[in-house]
Amino acid sequence: MDADFTRDAREGVLQDGISEAARPIAKRVAVQETEQLARKLDNSSWVYESGEHTVWLQAKLRKDAKSNTLTGNIVRSVEGLGAGSSGYTPFGIIGGAAYFRFENSRYKPVTVKDRKFWSMITASLTDLEVEPRFEIYKATIGLGEEIRLQVYSDAPAPMLRAFLDRLDYDGLNALLQKQVPGVGNDTVFDAERESELATNMAALRGEFVKLRSELVRLKLENIDGLSLVANTLAAQYGLPADTFDLTANRIESADDLVQVGYRKGLTDLLEDEMQQADRDDEGFFGNLFAKFKDQETSEEVASVNENEGFLSGLLSAFGSSDSEAETAVRVNRGGSGTGIDCATTGTFKRCKLGGG
Repeated sequence: MDADFTRDAREGVLQDGISEAARPIAKRVAVQETEQLARKLDNSSWVYESGEHTVWLQAKLRKDAKSNTLTGNIVRSVEGLGAGSSGYTPFGIIGGAAYFRFENSRYKPVTVKDRKFWSMITASLTDLEVEPRFEIYKATIGLGEEIRLQVYSDAPAPMLRAFLDRLDYDGLNALLQKQVPGVGNDTVFDAERESELATNMAALRGEFVKLRSELVRLKLENIDGLSLVANTLAAQYGLPADTFDLTANRIESADDLVQVGYRKGLTDLLEDEMQQADRDDEGFFGNLFAKFKDQETSEEVASVNENEGFLSGLLSAFGSSDSEAETAVRVNRGGSGTGIDCATTGTFKRCKLGGG
């Protein structure tokens, strides 16, 4: 099997419009860009194969931007601008995580960049004349500090759901200092109501993202110059860069209230869903939410980061590199019996999925 992930960079149609004189250099640059991207994704993504189908999965733990630094507030402000759906529609709720699928359309088509990325994953050549043969999915667990899941796949929806159901949502949720209600391996909802619930979950999250953005606007409008200078100096001398409140305490920070409010709203959504499904509140939700009232200490969460490999021993899609290590995230639910086998093929380390 050809597993040269730089093939499209060297032979793809995007080189056709370049003159013969510039083409050798252009190909070299394109190959270097591809190799750089592969190194960047080395520790956060994997390629899985089952028969003729391929699934690329990325899971990243994103730390929350600091609210008392100028850079952190700008980052939060930008997040608020992108709080819309951006062409994604509900795919389902798996492990308590709401997945959304990008809807390719005339007005919001799959980009050339996405096509090139798929060609890199599958060691194929980009064809701009045909409809994309893959779908793009995403899910987010948490708010601010969050797990971001992204998937490119050409597998049928039932096969992809079966794959996503194998992920270790308990382990992913445990990486967050403030765990998210309803996220876990045993969380199951009525399939007929998943789309509506996913939409409501996304809308709730969007409200709190916009609230965070509004707080940022107030902070930026009330920055105290001396506090900004003091934070800058503190960072230069090895102290935390957010030692002093940027507004000299004129604008009260509501970060904790936002986190509590988001989780309370999410809990209410899920409880309403379970009541509509006529579930036993004590049997299911009593057990499900008990662990969120008695969370593990941050030291225990750190231990998970240190001791659990991203895929519990599965190998990276792009091989070893010297790139900066991502936070370790356990994705699969265990070693034996998962039907997953990984081996090195050419420049790739790919994982074969058994059992369909």
